[in-house]
Amino acid sequence: MKDIEIIDLILNQDVLEKYNKYYFKQHPKARKIPIERPMHPSINTWMILPRIQMNQLKQKWKDFIVFWIKDLGLQDKHLESFEMIFTTYMPTKRRVDCDNTVPKFILDGFSESGFIIDDDGKHLHSLTLKTGYDKDNPRTEIKIIVK
Repeated sequence: MKDIEIIDLILNQDVLEKYNKYYFKQHPKARKIPIERPMHPSINTWMILPRIQMNQLKQKWKDFIVFWIKDLGLQDKHLESFEMIFTTYMPTKRRVDCDNTVPKFILDGFSESGFIIDDDGKHLHSLTLKTGYDKDNPRTEIKIIVK
């Protein structure tokens, strides 16, 4: 029987600040930070964008996640069989629909970086979405159970 490996990733403000420093070195004329919060944009936000803006947002997130995975040294791991649990800790107690936190752009970045082979049903066997509240440390915690 194959051993189970658990990989815990935490996407928080420290990760964003590190990426923003990198981003502004790469794009010295840029004025706006590319990723504002350590949680995936709500599906209600990005699904109504015009196609060009949606693609721009998706690309910003993909670039960010590829940077993060490389920074962690997890690129080219090519995980083949896994489950994921995403827990998004919001900065307010405002009601949040769990299904609006779907991490599409994060998963695309995981694939692009080589961390996972793909986020299709052959490789990603289950995806659990949870929400929580943490005023002082909003973040996204990602638990990957590798089988």
